[in-house]
Amino acid sequence: MKILFCLAILLHTATSEIYDIVVSGVFESSIMTYNYTQSREYCLSQNATLATLEQVTRAQNTSFQTCRYGWVKEQQIILVRTTASKSCGSNHIGIIKQEPCGYYIAPSAYCYKFNVVTGVFHVDSQSGKYNLTFAEANSTCAGLNATMATESQLRVAHAAGFQTCRAGWVAEQKVFISRTTPVAQCAGGEMGVKEYPGTKDKSDVFCFRSDLNHTDVYVVYPPFGNSSMTYSEATQQCLSLGDSLASNEQLRSAPTPISDGIPGWSKDNDVVQFSSGNLTVTPCVSEPSRLASAYCFNPNITDFIPVRTKDDKLWLKITMVCIIAAIFIILLMAAAFMRGNNCICYARPKKPAQDSTLEKDNGLHHPKWNKTSMYIPKDDIFHQIPAYQNYDAGSKTSVLSKALNTGYRSHAFTNCGFESTPEDSEQSFDKTHPDRSPAGVNPQDTSPGNSHEYSNAGFDGTY
Repeated sequence: MKILFCLAILLHTATSEIYDIVVSGVFESSIMTYNYTQSREYCLSQNATLATLEQVTRAQNTSFQTCRYGWVKEQQIILVRTTASKSCGSNHIGIIKQEPCGYYIAPSAYCYKFNVVTGVFHVDSQSGKYNLTFAEANSTCAGLNATMATESQLRVAHAAGFQTCRAGWVAEQKVFISRTTPVAQCAGGEMGVKEYPGTKDKSDVFCFRSDLNHTDVYVVYPPFGNSSMTYSEATQQCLSLGDSLASNEQLRSAPTPISDGIPGWSKDNDVVQFSSGNLTVTPCVSEPSRLASAYCFNPNITDFIPVRTKDDKLWLKITMVCIIAAIFIILLMAAAFMRGNNCICYARPKKPAQDSTLEKDNGLHHPKWNKTSMYIPKDDIFHQIPAYQNYDAGSKTSVLSKALNTGYRSHAFTNCGFESTPEDSEQSFDKTHPDRSPAGVNPQDTSPGNSHEYSNAGFDGTY
């Protein structure tokens, strides 16, 4: 009965839908797995829709995480982690995509430029600040697909809020610094576009890119005339320009959308492109028939974040308890069965001992040779009987005959004869006993001698 109860609990746990965590309207189906079409149907059955990657990312930024891969609307299978765990995502955090993805190469990449205003941005030398001559500054901007900014372009950027705490070359071979707020450590606390006349030899540089007039993201293409590049090559290409790959969120929040229809890598390891001003993500999973759980989105569902110190292992605990209970019950039943068999065995009558000296008479076993109805084994020939201390020599034969021919024989008797020490001799014996008779035969003979006294007790009777 207990085993059936445990199995019922396990079955209920395996088939019931339990929302482990709900954040920002996003939750994941429990236990069950689906293909892409079934995932959409499941979410509809829960009064929700299949969550988009953006919705899951927003929930992940608000402590949403799981330990199971699941479908999102972009036909990707992802795992969401906010904390590192060896058993969940191999200690990775963030949006972890299931490999392999459908795309391995793309014709371009989207880079993100930090602190760029109206196309103007600041660049220093890789060997340290203020270490570029004017010629080196010009080639540095050219290497970034840019030109050296003019004084006019720098002033336009300053009017739009551009400022640095570092000076740099402009195309007029002058060194300027742009400040919009007063800070004592930057330009002595002065504001505006201030020239540094004293730094004519080396400095940093201000570069300009026309495609960054109204945005901080831009498109780069593979170097050396290649038609496409991998994700790692796209990352290196943006780094070579002093930038990083743009994330999907940075692309969506760009002030002016990039031209439509240009597929490129993003920092989220996606191949994305703009379509009618909206960012679209190319599906990562090329086989929608693969199985995974589903991420659903319902904006009206209440957030629920259970407090946990580790991943849920309730089903494993229940299984272990059931196994231990089953083993205990089996051992208990085995012990009861063995104890019952012992009682039956002890209650059975024992068989009489088999002895070659016994014969059965009226159901009773008697010795074959003993007619007194007393069982004495045949190997026991003599038993001790009381010895006579006084008897005459003529009665010895009759006593022995009587003892040997009786139905009950004794096997113990005393028959002490002569005893002498090595130093005793026949001459000394003769001197002590002139009649050469043993001492002790005549009860009246009390004369001392060198021989030892002895008793010669025969059989004094039978039973």
